[in-house]
Amino acid sequence: MNVVELEDERGDDMKKSLADITAQRLMDYFQEQAFEIGDKLPNEYTLAQGLEVGRSTLREAIRMLVSRNIVEVRQGSGTYIKNLVDTSDSPLSFEDVEDYLKLTRDLFEVRFLLEPRMASLAANHCTDEEIEILEKLMLATEAEIRKHKEDSKHRELDIQFHTAIAEASGNLAMQQLIPIIIQSINLYDDYFTSDAIMDQTIRAHRNIFKAIQDRNPSAAYDAMVIHLSHNRISLED
Repeated sequence: MNVVELEDERGDDMKKSLADITAQRLMDYFQEQAFEIGDKLPNEYTLAQGLEVGRSTLREAIRMLVSRNIVEVRQGSGTYIKNLVDTSDSPLSFEDVEDYLKLTRDLFEVRFLLEPRMASLAANHCTDEEIEILEKLMLATEAEIRKHKEDSKHRELDIQFHTAIAEASGNLAMQQLIPIIIQSINLYDDYFTSDAIMDQTIRAHRNIFKAIQDRNPSAAYDAMVIHLSHNRISLED
C-alpha cells in the first residue's frame, strides 16, 4: 500500500495534520537547501518523494505556505520562494485594523525605537558571514528596485535585508519583534512609488550596510534613523 492510499484511509483530520507537518518540513527543507527568494521549487513529484508524502498532502501544504506569503504559484511556470520569514505564529496581529495609513505611521514610530539600535548592535556583533549576507541582500534589493516592474521582488528582499540586520544584532528579544518590521514594510510598499523614494532607499541601504561593515555603531544608528525618517516623511507627500 503506497503513501497516497494510506492518506486516503486516514480521513480529513489526519490529512490536515499531515499537511501542517509537511508545511513545516518544507520550511526546514528551504533552509537546509539554502533556498533564496525567487528560487523555483522542485516539481511536485520530486518534493512528494523527498518528503515521503502523497501529492494531495503536498498540495495542501503548498496552499498553506501560499496563504502565509512564503511561496507563490505561477500558473504554467511552477512554485517559487516569495518570502523566507514565517510570521504566522506571531502574537502580533494587525488584520483587524481598518485605518492602514495610521497603522503604517504607528509602526514607523515603533521601528524608530527598535531599528536604529538593531543596526548599532549589528555593527558591534555581526560576523563576516552576516556581512556577506547583508551585502548580497543590499545588491539584490537595489537591482530589483531599478527594474521598475510591478512584479519586482524588492519588497521581499527589503524585508530580508532588515531582518538580517535584526538577526545580526544578536539580541534575541529584538529578533522576536521582526514581525513589526515585516508588517511595516508590507504596508509601506503601497507608498513606494516615486523615483525619489526608490533612489533614497538605495542610498540609505548602502549607508547602513557600509556603517555595519565598518563596525561603526554610531554611524549605523544614524543611517537607520535617516532611512526611517525619509520613509515616514514620504507618507505625508
